[in-house]
Amino acid sequence: MSTYQELRGLKVKYLAANPDPGTAGDVWYDSSALALKAFVGRAAWSAGASMSPGQSTASGAGTQTAGLACGGHDGTAQSVVTQEYNGSGWAKGGDMNTARSGKSAAGTQTAAISMGGENPGGNQDLAETYDGSSWTEVGDLNTARAMIGAAGTSTATVAFGGYTNTEVNNSEEYNGTSWAEGDNLNQVRKQVAGAGTQTAGLAAGGFYPSNFTGVTESYDGSSWTAETAMNTGRSKLGGDGLQTAAMVFGGGSPSAEAKSETYDGSSWTEGPDLATARGDLAGAGTSLKALAFGGDPGLAHTEEFNNSFKVVTAGAWASGGALGTSRTNLSGAGTQTAGLAFGGYPSNNETEEYNGTSWSEQNNLNTGRGSGTGFGIQTAAVMTGGHNAQTTTENYDGSSWTNSGALSTGRRYLAGAGTQTAGLGFGGYAPPSSAGLTATEEYGGSSWTSGGALSPSTFASAGCGTQTAALKMGGAGSGSPGPTAGTDVQEYNGSSWTTGGSMISANKSNQGSGTQTAALTFGGNTTGTINMGYDGTSFSTRPSMAVGRTYFAGFGTDTAAIACADSPAATTTEEFTGETTTDTASSIDFD
Repeated sequence: MSTYQELRGLKVKYLAANPDPGTAGDVWYDSSALALKAFVGRAAWSAGASMSPGQSTASGAGTQTAGLACGGHDGTAQSVVTQEYNGSGWAKGGDMNTARSGKSAAGTQTAAISMGGENPGGNQDLAETYDGSSWTEVGDLNTARAMIGAAGTSTATVAFGGYTNTEVNNSEEYNGTSWAEGDNLNQVRKQVAGAGTQTAGLAAGGFYPSNFTGVTESYDGSSWTAETAMNTGRSKLGGDGLQTAAMVFGGGSPSAEAKSETYDGSSWTEGPDLATARGDLAGAGTSLKALAFGGDPGLAHTEEFNNSFKVVTAGAWASGGALGTSRTNLSGAGTQTAGLAFGGYPSNNETEEYNGTSWSEQNNLNTGRGSGTGFGIQTAAVMTGGHNAQTTTENYDGSSWTNSGALSTGRRYLAGAGTQTAGLGFGGYAPPSSAGLTATEEYGGSSWTSGGALSPSTFASAGCGTQTAALKMGGAGSGSPGPTAGTDVQEYNGSSWTTGGSMISANKSNQGSGTQTAALTFGGNTTGTINMGYDGTSFSTRPSMAVGRTYFAGFGTDTAAIACADSPAATTTEEFTGETTTDTASSIDFD
């Protein structure tokens, strides 16, 4: 007997808004738009956070939210650098044992294998496995070669093709201990992309004498079989996915390509282009959620591919409204849509409020000064310290500034965190001494009391968080002029400081925003445009600033930050917006 569903079909929901949460395949009638809608996949590449440093001919493994890049060439020499991607940015992993480029890799971020490659010593037969923190040398390949392809896991891998002193078709299988000869590729080639597993692998594209090829072969664990060729023959391309759901992108033919193609087990289909055409890049992920990174020459570019109704908008910095008064060494507080900028070098007393679009002039500070610190919100802010080792503290109520209790230790280039009634000031230095200070003071709204000392001393660092969960990032210790910047990070618990995860690169005169477990640090003397995120344990890269700046003000959150002014004095403002994901419905048209 037939069911009602078989006779009459499925009932379509009648909704005034998109379903939340959405599910792929959902169909409904949108009563506000008077249209039948559905959640269907949309394929697109979007910018991801840059690598640090950039790498070409690196090896890739893992997924879009847990990717791995290892080795390669940084534009100067072969590299041992390993970087891990968490879906938002890159963080440093454990170094490889041997620097080389032109390797291949397979597996996951916490269980990967990389093999082959080349360095000044020639073609390599080395293989190393990664456990998420360190690399261990394992059994060597039988044939030393570079520009190799691979598929599988860290304990069940197939490596194929490559270059000795000529292109080869060698295929070898790894069992977790050693390599054994397997069935050779039908087509001799190098710079080939790989996807799939040891018993269901895929080799696509590559180069053999005088030819950029689109030849595709599948592997069943014992032999290679010719499949439908790619639409565009090329080498030095990235690849990922499964034998029946694979993706390749970039490469050269011989000029750099931006093209991407997906494979369904029988044929290749052109997809959306990468934003940046490049060869010698690496890849990770699947045919629906891919990651492309690096490229020649030592590029840092990262792009994410998504084929989903969830449209990803990459995080980015964008120009904001200009300050009314050009300045440097100012302080700031508040949020991206309710911000405050005040003071500046050497004795600027201007105050301006930001509404997310433009700055407006407000009542001045009582004591003009630069190189102090600020914290709080737009309607309840604090400024303290400053040039000439000032102790002056002022409270802002959204209209005017009022003098408050003085710091016990006068200083400049200190950092701050917290609110008007529960604040924190730490570090800095007091001329004529050029040594950084360890002094931490807690603010209760009207007076300061001594808190736990920093270790080591510091000045010109970034601060954010609260009085009982503050974060100090980077800074310098002593040796003016030109004191050395550091990677030191310290976390405050309301009574004492402890060491946190180190920054990716040393910096000073940088700024910070967010909380102790969700922070950004950006700009500064040393790294200019770099932007790093902190999750309470480790740092990873974020999209870079458009303008490198130092001695500026920064505030906000880790997904909505502000940077304003510069040195020399400037009025420029940049706004950072973190990555967002939006459910996007498609209208169903019966015409």
